[in-house]
Amino acid sequence: MMVPEVDDMKGGNMHSPPSAPPIPHANLYQQEPSVIGVPVPPPSPGPGGSANHNNNNNNDDDEQVVEDGRQEFSNYAEFFLTSVGYCVGLGNLVVYPGRVYNHGGGAFIVAYFVFVLVLGVPLYMHDLKVGQFFRKGAYGSFSEMSPLLAGTGLAHVLIASIMIAYFNVIIGWAAIYLYHSFFDPLPWEGDTRTFFYQEVCGASAGLGDVNRIVWPVFGANAAAWLLTCIVLIKGVSSGGKVVYVTVTLPYLCIAALIARGATLPGGPEGIKEYLNVDVEKLQDVTTWVRAANQVFYSVGVAMGAIVTFGSYQQRKNASYARDGFIIPVINGLTSFLGGFAIFPMLGHIAQNTGLGIEDLDLSGFGVTFIAYTEGLASLPRGWAQAFSAIFFLMIITLGVDTQIGVAETVITFARETRAMGSWPEPLVTAVVCLGFWAISLPCVTDGGYYWVTLLWDYGNYMSMFIVAGAGLVGSC
Repeated sequence: MMVPEVDDMKGGNMHSPPSAPPIPHANLYQQEPSVIGVPVPPPSPGPGGSANHNNNNNNDDDEQVVEDGRQEFSNYAEFFLTSVGYCVGLGNLVVYPGRVYNHGGGAFIVAYFVFVLVLGVPLYMHDLKVGQFFRKGAYGSFSEMSPLLAGTGLAHVLIASIMIAYFNVIIGWAAIYLYHSFFDPLPWEGDTRTFFYQEVCGASAGLGDVNRIVWPVFGANAAAWLLTCIVLIKGVSSGGKVVYVTVTLPYLCIAALIARGATLPGGPEGIKEYLNVDVEKLQDVTTWVRAANQVFYSVGVAMGAIVTFGSYQQRKNASYARDGFIIPVINGLTSFLGGFAIFPMLGHIAQNTGLGIEDLDLSGFGVTFIAYTEGLASLPRGWAQAFSAIFFLMIITLGVDTQIGVAETVITFARETRAMGSWPEPLVTAVVCLGFWAISLPCVTDGGYYWVTLLWDYGNYMSMFIVAGAGLVGSC
């Protein structure tokens, strides 16, 4: 028997002995060995039928959107502005000044910025990364991370649901004030407290004393819900266009209010009170607790919106470290800047009334709808109407941005459920908006002020600590 030479076997040139039968599937022995592992399919044909070997991440992202039906922001600017608009809201101009006022001025500011960096930035990064990685809403992302975290994801949705149930009512109050801003004189001149509680809210004696619907609030709330639905019904691509106006306009309004406030009699005293650090308050645990609480509410963690926005971000633009730092810091700086728009007016009021700034009643919604409106009414005719319109237009746009972001959390959850997953997306949006408009109806009655205050004060704050902590620990 002839043995094949070694050289004949190299390069696949193997020959069988003449008397032996042919080797089965001999052609297999003539191919180059392949790399061990899962075979990689050949590249798909590109335009013109030729294989496109230059596929990049942009194409991969576009194909993924088509395959799973996931919407995306059209560009990074829309994602960024939507995220800033969600964070920068009523918490910055309505809640923050009152807390600064009640907790030591500059002392609260110091505690607030400490927690922006210690809590706000890490928690924002966490929620954003979860959305970017799992490409789902809050419930879907945490459920996919671990079935044990499904409750955490659902809690995000529940917190968002509580908020959107009453938030448009506050926007409605501001819309009523905007309408009355064009009257001369301003209708609340002389008694801002009575105008707010009786003329706007139609407040009864208490939470259980419900007798009628306050029709102006009913109409304003319905209009706010209609606007929310129209913006969201086309998805994030539509909402991304709206934010170019609704996010930039409040900053122009703040700049105008700062410029006017700095020239008011008593304005400089208001700024001094704003920046004055009360050392005793800095040593008070309550100041730090309220500051942490304000960061949670203002940044908007544990409401699911940050996760949702991250899931809609284009992969090529996704950077949870960059955006997770920049956006909370912008939010904190906006609060700080907003203080320069509010406190000069408080100093002006104090000078006109002969009271100290520390003696003003700024509890609840008092800063926005009682104290600040009193300062607006004291301005000269023409100026009063102009700056009143600017102020309440700012409040409305800030509120709309936040409401759209939080409502998107609930709508995304509904789209990802089995019950509504096969429905057309516009129908899901319309059903969710209609349902929560119906849920908000108790807030437009004469007992509505008390319902809004109850949900505002107790519906979110402590639950946000618990849910954010559970999500962070569960991710470790």
